[in-house]
Amino acid sequence: MVESGIFYSTVIDPVLAGMRKRIARQINPGEKVLDVACGTGAQVFEMAKTAREVVGADLSESMYKKALKTLKKKKPGNVSFCLCDATEKLKFNNKEFDVATMSLALHQFPPEMHETILSEMKRVARKIIIIDYAFPLPKNITGTGSKVAEFFAGREHHRNFKRYMRLGGLPALLAANNLRIKNQVFFAQGAFHLVECTA
Repeated sequence: MVESGIFYSTVIDPVLAGMRKRIARQINPGEKVLDVACGTGAQVFEMAKTAREVVGADLSESMYKKALKTLKKKKPGNVSFCLCDATEKLKFNNKEFDVATMSLALHQFPPEMHETILSEMKRVARKIIIIDYAFPLPKNITGTGSKVAEFFAGREHHRNFKRYMRLGGLPALLAANNLRIKNQVFFAQGAFHLVECTA
């Protein structure tokens, strides 16, 4: 499912505002950051408050247009966006970035694409920060709410979410792709898992 940029910026982004601030706190001054599957760019703009430069990459033209519209309005001097497919070779040089981030996106891709996505993030950045659903999801209101949200995200999206969970979530996927968790934290009553990892 390719989400509408307008729907995402109106409904989803405000809900995730706290999460975006938490991720942005992991960025150090002077770092160059790539946000993979950046959506409307909300995370990009939050990280740009600290980073030297932030590039947002997304395949959705709707998301890209929404991000450019916000960019034109905010006019930060250290932000850019590109239409880019995270499941293919990224158009960036080896270790061009200090950090590559991905927020609540890995679970929406088919399992056969996980290796390419993570390998490319490893190739272009020295450090990787990913946030996604915790495994297993807690049996509380946030865990249940997350499952409901994924159910209504569309058939393909929901199918990929279930496969992500069957595979063991972030810890299993990172280990399978030779990524070591350096720091991690669970929040939102244990529903989200934020990891900082290195190759």
